[in-house]
Amino acid sequence: MFQKVKSKYLFSLLLVVLFSSCAGTINTVRHINTQTGYKKAVIVSAESSQYIQFKPGIFIPVGVYIVLPDDPAVTREVIGNTDKVIKNELEKYGIQAEIVRKGEVLYDFDIIVEYYDIWRWDFKKILDKLEIVFISPKGELIAKSTYNIYRNKELHNFPTPEKEVPKMIKEMLGQ
Repeated sequence: MFQKVKSKYLFSLLLVVLFSSCAGTINTVRHINTQTGYKKAVIVSAESSQYIQFKPGIFIPVGVYIVLPDDPAVTREVIGNTDKVIKNELEKYGIQAEIVRKGEVLYDFDIIVEYYDIWRWDFKKILDKLEIVFISPKGELIAKSTYNIYRNKELHNFPTPEKEVPKMIKEMLGQ
């Protein structure tokens, strides 16, 4: 009887661990009061994305899975539509947003928005890290928000810009 209860408990625990997911962490720091009324933002579209190549772990004879450390990220073509997601999210807060390429001459704006992304593969490309930065027209750092899949690379909720950017922008605007 005890063995049956023990194995049901272990099986339930295994299911919880396998199907639970972590959303990663978001860390936002505001350097200047961001509750001012921004009207227009310029989003500088990334020229490339960083990508961490898939590296499978190892099962050792005692049935333990060992996660190998990642190789450094490599520069690739732009992955995803992060600039468009940022634009849509800013517009939800009444901030008119325009996407430009790096180096374009910018006029008449309240904030510059830049972002940097790192991706990895887990049955599809998933967001490993995303950094969004608000910069004033004078070049001062207004706010910085960083999403990181953190240590939970195997158990996650398949993060994407569509899932993480709304939370990041909300924190950056002090909402």
